[in-house]
Amino acid sequence: MQLPKNIAYEENFSFAKHTTYGLGGNAKIAFFPKTINEATEIFDFVNTNYAKYFILGNGSNVLASDEDYDGAVIHTGFLSDNSHEDTTLTCLSGTSVKKLLDYCILNGLEGLEYLAGIPASIGGLTLMNGGINCTRIESNVTEVLIYDGKSHNLKLEDCKFGNKHSTMCDINAIILSVSLKVTKSTKEKVKNSVNYFLNLRKAQPKGKSCGCVFKNPENISAGRIIDETGLKGLQFGGATVSKEHANFIINESGTAKDVYKLICEVKKRVYERYKEKLEEEVIYIGKFNETDV
Repeated sequence: MQLPKNIAYEENFSFAKHTTYGLGGNAKIAFFPKTINEATEIFDFVNTNYAKYFILGNGSNVLASDEDYDGAVIHTGFLSDNSHEDTTLTCLSGTSVKKLLDYCILNGLEGLEYLAGIPASIGGLTLMNGGINCTRIESNVTEVLIYDGKSHNLKLEDCKFGNKHSTMCDINAIILSVSLKVTKSTKEKVKNSVNYFLNLRKAQPKGKSCGCVFKNPENISAGRIIDETGLKGLQFGGATVSKEHANFIINESGTAKDVYKLICEVKKRVYERYKEKLEEEVIYIGKFNETDV
């Protein structure tokens, strides 16, 4: 197999080194496109030459299996840039929230400060309709450029945003860029607003995690019902349900299997008590066996 020329890649790519959980085995190979043209070239190459692949951004909402991954990774971390025209801000999908908000401060662009402190890429946030509380990125998205062998500009209505879900979750495509609506403001006002949301996030649990593990069921907080089930502090191996926020599972020198077993146990106990089926936000990479639980 002849690898594409002039596109960075890494063999035996470590998920443990590239995810916020700090867990997982290795992938056969990972590619690091830096431009939209490189991203589309790699997408076509991977689809032709590998039975499976995974598109990884900041690695903040995933859990990779302890076993090695028999496939390829497209890592978008270098697919990162911002530009704006009037009140539309366009960023490449690998752009981190921090880089995006630094750009907003510099250019006095307001409306995205609620994202401050989320350790994610814009592509990942858009894919999962991320945000905080009732404010999700769908409130800013105007257009998403994707590639599935051809380029498509998805308008807001095409994305069909839902509870930590979008059209992009269900199709074989890569997000290339996202266009977001903002308003003109001042550097000082945007910076103060960013700092306000950063201070709010200081209360989030410390340690290695993927953020919130479960989607909130309709009209109720997943963290609240996990707490009321008495599961704060529940531990399997090196994985623990946070005592600060019950929807966080912290990796304390554990394994992906420990985290997965704990996720399954939380779902089981919540259902036994409330008949509520919790659904994960976290995306699994590789094999996880229910027989191991």
